[in-house]
Amino acid sequence: MNYFSSNIDKIKPILSGHDTFPLRYGWIKKVYDQIEMHPDVVNVFSQDTAIANFGVGKNMLNALRFWSTHTAMIIRDGSAYYNTYQTADTQKLAKTDEHSTDEHSIDATRHLNHFYNAQNFFGDHGLDPYLESPSTIWLLHLSLVTNPNLVTYYWFFNINTKSELSREEFVRLLKEFLKDHNFTLPSASTIKRDIECFIQNYTTKPRKANEDFESTLEGPLVELGLLTRVSKQNIRALRGEKNTLTLPVFIYALVSFWQNHHNVADTLSLEMCTYDECSPGRVFMLDEEAIIGYAEQLQDSQYSLAWTQSAGIRQFQITDGNNLHTIFEQCIKHMCHEDYKCQ
Repeated sequence: MNYFSSNIDKIKPILSGHDTFPLRYGWIKKVYDQIEMHPDVVNVFSQDTAIANFGVGKNMLNALRFWSTHTAMIIRDGSAYYNTYQTADTQKLAKTDEHSTDEHSIDATRHLNHFYNAQNFFGDHGLDPYLESPSTIWLLHLSLVTNPNLVTYYWFFNINTKSELSREEFVRLLKEFLKDHNFTLPSASTIKRDIECFIQNYTTKPRKANEDFESTLEGPLVELGLLTRVSKQNIRALRGEKNTLTLPVFIYALVSFWQNHHNVADTLSLEMCTYDECSPGRVFMLDEEAIIGYAEQLQDSQYSLAWTQSAGIRQFQITDGNNLHTIFEQCIKHMCHEDYKCQ
């Protein structure tokens, strides 16, 4: 399914706003706490004491806001920013966001639910306020790379077919993609900075002799092992098995994809699950063998989901007269107990 092309009228490409700072550990928690500590402040990022309160410089403050917004951990309403919560009010606010054209949002807010929200992960009794579980990082990654507005991220994971790219080729192909879809091209420097930030987000950066320690700290997305630098100019996608990707997170992404792209069907083919835009195979860089590995685990699980192979057709199938909502709730229950050791 050509999800990007089918939503072209809603897409507003975003290639700046992070000031070339990749996501770092502790940032989303810091934003959550500041908003909770100042409930009467409309915009914690623009007040005179913001730099002192957050303990960062102005450019880094912009990056905190950027990554918290595009992981749907905060939501904007006019000039105000709010944490996202486990209540229906957050979903209502997402639908009235000035950046959303209708109730069918295409940005990160479409992932919001009673499980995926700032309060559940970063609140006083949050599941993982300091990103100690790889599962949380996988979920944040999912929200970033399925957002077509973040065109660099969306293109690399959902459109690109090359396993290795030079920076120059990355810029050229991304410009061609934007041009083919009749978007106004940003400046070359804007595209290059966004790509540089993307690479820093997912790969280990070699430390230069004159660089301070903080500037070379790796962010959480590096931990996922999705990309590597093969030279100063080239990066390579690491497709295949992902050791830290649990079955509940895989099922979570599978059901999310299924609901948004094929929700009237009670089966989903291996090919769709591997190669379609926003599919688990695409966003987690899993090949068919890796996906079959997760599928085979279903026979010993309690999900209302089966893996079937008949007449050469390999597919996931909803069982017992259930639906995707039921499987989604089963997935969240398993994730809470298995990945976060909830009582």
